[in-house]
Amino acid sequence: MGSTKRSKTLSKLTQALLAEGESERADFKKLPDGISADDLVAFANSEGGSILAGVDEKTLDNVQIGIVRGCDVSDGTILQILNKAMSCVPPVSVDIHIENLADRPILRIDVAPSPTRPHCTPKGVYCRRDGARNRALHPSELLKIFLDTEARAFASRFEAAAGRITEELSHLEQSLDTSINNMANQLGWADMQLDDTESTLNTIEALVTRLTQETGDISSRLRMLFRQDNRDDPVKERVREQYLQKLYKNIVDDERIFEHVAAGGNLTVEPTGKPVIELTEDEIRAVLAEAIQKARMKADLRSYTIKVKPPSKFTDVELGHFAAVVAEGGEVACGLRERIETAFRLGIVAYNGEIVGTAAIKKPSASYRKKVFENAGITLNSAEYHYELGWIYLREAHRKKGQMRRLLTELMSVTRNKPVLSTTRVTNQIMKTILEEWGFEKEGNPYPSAQQPGETIQLYLRSAQEKAEEASET
Repeated sequence: MGSTKRSKTLSKLTQALLAEGESERADFKKLPDGISADDLVAFANSEGGSILAGVDEKTLDNVQIGIVRGCDVSDGTILQILNKAMSCVPPVSVDIHIENLADRPILRIDVAPSPTRPHCTPKGVYCRRDGARNRALHPSELLKIFLDTEARAFASRFEAAAGRITEELSHLEQSLDTSINNMANQLGWADMQLDDTESTLNTIEALVTRLTQETGDISSRLRMLFRQDNRDDPVKERVREQYLQKLYKNIVDDERIFEHVAAGGNLTVEPTGKPVIELTEDEIRAVLAEAIQKARMKADLRSYTIKVKPPSKFTDVELGHFAAVVAEGGEVACGLRERIETAFRLGIVAYNGEIVGTAAIKKPSASYRKKVFENAGITLNSAEYHYELGWIYLREAHRKKGQMRRLLTELMSVTRNKPVLSTTRVTNQIMKTILEEWGFEKEGNPYPSAQQPGETIQLYLRSAQEKAEEASET
């Protein structure tokens, strides 16, 4: 049930609890009589805590703290608390500390998080600690606690079963050694008695059959234990991954099947070997579906093209589509077409000929660069930054496929690793992430946008010494 300890002064833990005030891990009681079975159950069903008896509450500078008043710490009082702990179902384990005996003694009752929870009061009330109070457990919370307890019990039984299986494997190994020795002896005898050859081979065959059956039985037991407990099975995962790679390779290596899958067709398989043993029918179907999805993604990537060239090399229609996609990303459309036509290089991601992503390298004027640096409140030399990266946008359906990485890799190469500036709206989290991944650093303070009222702009710079690393697709 616990132990009782005595000290003349207040322990460091008690002093800390008094300073913190009532909380999820501490409760104050003026008298020991105020300690109820609800309090003990609440802490045992939660993460544990302490009840301080002989302590009053006081507010100091708007902060609640505990004030030592003292209380009865006799054996009768302690027995009363222990009886309340014993009356809980199942009983709650407590450790009782009698402290501050040299002044005004108090009790600190420590309740640990219980491994046998959930607990209830003699009246059948299930509760837990919630902040500085006790709260009744919701049915869903109570069910979760029961399930967690059962899971721990099952894990214990599983470990015991695993131990027995290990012992069986050890016995099997010994049996195998003995059988091999017996076979060796019998084979030696067969060398001298050729007439017994047929009998010896029959004996060997019987031994091998028995050993194969015993090994299969043990493997089946282990497999069943893993499945019942939903534990990670390294053998099963290895077989699943190998089967996935095999199916994927078979699909993409056969052009006819690959085209069938790319067009939306489905496949069926007749698995053989280990996948049949280690995987259920549902798991085999799931692996096939994953292989088909990977093949379709590979086929889909063939529909993308990347182009980087001066604006003059694009047609009027392409420039119009470029401007429309940039506007989708939040750029002000007014005057956008004229600015696009004066860019240094334009880059596009096209899907089946349709522009779905954009980016550009500009060569802004000296006055523009100077104004941007002044707005950001930085003293760096704007004349060093001849290039500006901007108009980065990729439609959502085409993200996370590596296409923006391909586009920026080709586009940034035209800067020859010279200093580059970029600006973005503070609210454009995707753009900020891309810039940081490509070696840009935030400089200065955000400043109001001249074109988009209510928006603020952040300046990013990439110096000549930094090399953009391969950026992951955002």
